[in-house]
Amino acid sequence: MIFEILRKQRYQIYKHVGVKLCGWLKKKMLYNKDCYKSKFYGIETHRCVQCTPSVIWCQQSCIFCWRVLPRDLDIDEFPSPEWEKSEVVAEKILELHKKAIMGYKGILDRVGEKKFEEALNPKHIALSLSGEPTLYPYIDELIDIFKDKGFTTFLVSNGILTEVIKKIKPTQLYISLDAYDLESYKKICRGKEEFWEHILETLNILDKKERSCIRTTLVRNYNTNIEKFIPLYELANVDFIELKSYMHVGYSQRRLKKEHMLSYDEILKLAKKVEENSRYKIADGCEESRVVLLVNKDKDVSVKI
Repeated sequence: MIFEILRKQRYQIYKHVGVKLCGWLKKKMLYNKDCYKSKFYGIETHRCVQCTPSVIWCQQSCIFCWRVLPRDLDIDEFPSPEWEKSEVVAEKILELHKKAIMGYKGILDRVGEKKFEEALNPKHIALSLSGEPTLYPYIDELIDIFKDKGFTTFLVSNGILTEVIKKIKPTQLYISLDAYDLESYKKICRGKEEFWEHILETLNILDKKERSCIRTTLVRNYNTNIEKFIPLYELANVDFIELKSYMHVGYSQRRLKKEHMLSYDEILKLAKKVEENSRYKIADGCEESRVVLLVNKDKDVSVKI
């Protein structure tokens, strides 16, 4: 049933692999509008592949997640699949992405031939579509394959599998930190107590990663007391922090209300509190995406990749 839902949502699926054209890629193709990752990090929006090697598998069930979750279907969890080797997964990701992009061939007069050809030849892999990518047992090999092919890679993780996170080497590692203690973790991410302990272990090793970023999705009435996050931000000593509002889209509309979103001005105010009380300073922002980027004042890292 869940795969039927995903296909209706225009996911391209191969076994445990998922690819979906990002909404921002569509805006870039049709209206030449770039996403905030382009603004912050220099990623070419139309040359980015949004994908996952673990399309429906995740240890958490975050209330703000826009994806369909097992809980939404009254299912506890899905059994682990038979995982394909990394070479096959890499090939399928690029194949599924190309298949999705080909839909624009019929409107070349609107898109432009140059942009279409560039989109068919992506340069960046975002392992962040759905599920938890570090559950894929060959994730380190998959990242290395894409690196050898000349791609930059962003990986977004919930931070639970610390030992996996230690060994992977994406261009930039994102850790989603959406709770500040065990109580808020159970309420927002709906994970097990032991998972929270693993997340804290991961925060302790992020300083050793080449490019690391914490992303906090802020939900009104749940986790907007930003001062409680600051000790965790300081502990992690990451290169970047992204503070982003919850967005009332997808299946999250069944769990939360539109009022749970924060305005860009509210996000900016929270970012200023972090700036005033930590080693991080505001570097950029994107009003349309309701996100603010902070950078570590103690680190000499270029924001652009």
